[in-house]
Amino acid sequence: MLGSGVVGILSESCNVWERRAPLTPAHRARLLLSGNGNGVDRSIIIQPSTKRIYYDSQYEDVGCEISDDLSECGLILGVKQPKMILPDRAYAFFSHTHKAQSENMPLLDKILSERVSLYDYERIIGDDGRMLLAFGKFAGRAGFIDFLHGMGKSMCP
Repeated sequence: MLGSGVVGILSESCNVWERRAPLTPAHRARLLLSGNGNGVDRSIIIQPSTKRIYYDSQYEDVGCEISDDLSECGLILGVKQPKMILPDRAYAFFSHTHKAQSENMPLLDKILSERVSLYDYERIIGDDGRMLLAFGKFAGRAGFIDFLHGMGKSMCP
């Protein structure tokens, strides 16, 4: 399944407030235009989401398919940990499993048992040893907003 040529984009389910997307509609357009005539199918299936920063229709406008079913995808991209792991696939997301935190070990066990290739964004490192993908300068601000949102929810029934 790894070489299917179909990429899937998860609807983020780890956090109710997660709006980030691993690929933008513009990325899809660039992937489509980057073909070299070798017959590689560059289809992308997007799980529907009403909270993602980009609307489903924006992905449809650039040729993506909207579907809950990612079973034909060889590579599945997300931001946070997915709720379900399909066997014999490649996944890319912030897994936090390399830190060996006890709350992340069941996810790592599932990845190993399902023969999944994991590309943890935090472990994509350049020749100089620095991370090539990171949370960026807004991560702390987003975390603080999440904290305030949670506090507001707990204080107001």
